[in-house]
Amino acid sequence: MDPATVNSEIVTPVIANPQAAVPMATAPNPALADLQDIIHPDPIGAWPWAIGYWLVLALVIALITLLVIWLRKRARDFAPKKAAKQLLNQLDKQAPSYVSDVNSLLKRTAMSYLSRDAIASLDGEAWATWLDSYLPAPKRQRIGHLLAKRHQPTPLTLAEANELHELAKAWLASKAKLSAPLPNLVQAKGYVQASGNAQAKSQAPIQPADTKQPEAQC
Repeated sequence: MDPATVNSEIVTPVIANPQAAVPMATAPNPALADLQDIIHPDPIGAWPWAIGYWLVLALVIALITLLVIWLRKRARDFAPKKAAKQLLNQLDKQAPSYVSDVNSLLKRTAMSYLSRDAIASLDGEAWATWLDSYLPAPKRQRIGHLLAKRHQPTPLTLAEANELHELAKAWLASKAKLSAPLPNLVQAKGYVQASGNAQAKSQAPIQPADTKQPEAQC
């Protein structure tokens, strides 16, 4: 038999009946007919916020409020010293009353923070010691010597006036909170109460809006 004839007989039945190679479709499963489609949840939006975000927002607002209150209090506390710095720069260093003007300015500034009785009673070494306690260590033991020259007829030299200006400026720049001097400090320096009361009548605390020159104190 011809090989070509054999091959045609074998292949022809497969080509003549192509549906024989296609599998039959299976019937649907009745158990799956009652199932519903999968329902996806709605996407999470940015609003409303969770409780954690509200707590963080409340904390931030509280911190900002406290910061503003602290800054305003700090500015109010340093207002008298800031005004005193402006007055200090306006004083004439070559004037005969320069030492008295600086001394009066420092006392008026101190009385803006403390009671009049606590500051007006200070004089001489007690006053110098209290001022030194708010100056840097390298600048101490000098302001009392310079302020004592207000009782002398000879005015300060230009170098001494510049030094006094820098000492007063450093005292006004101190961030330390002023406290009333100890009573034993005043007594140890031999202060007389009557003289302090007489000086207190001619002095007034410096206010932030004060723009006038301080009166000279003898």
